[in-house]
Amino acid sequence: MKRPESIKALRDSGYQPVTVKQEMRRNLVSLIEKGENLFPGIVGYEKTVLPQIENAMLSGHDFILLGLRGQAKTRILRQLVRFLDEWVPAIEGCEVNDDPLNPICPAC
Repeated sequence: MKRPESIKALRDSGYQPVTVKQEMRRNLVSLIEKGENLFPGIVGYEKTVLPQIENAMLSGHDFILLGLRGQAKTRILRQLVRFLDEWVPAIEGCEVNDDPLNPICPAC
């Protein structure tokens, strides 16, 4: 897919900004439908922690990972990136990577 190079092209493409939680939920549902392993390399939490994380993401809830050292907290967090889109439009040169359709920074 060719990326839009102007705001007009972005609008014409039908792009609609979504929150991070909505984006993660959409991508999680897509991976579940494909039958992919959601957290490869995480062993031993398939019936306890991982279903709770999936439910939290599907519900749009925040969650905190608590546990002793060596319980895969960081490994799980690093894998959450796979539920984000590879590319999100932003205004070029903006310090806060503003949404082109709804900028909040005075310079943009």
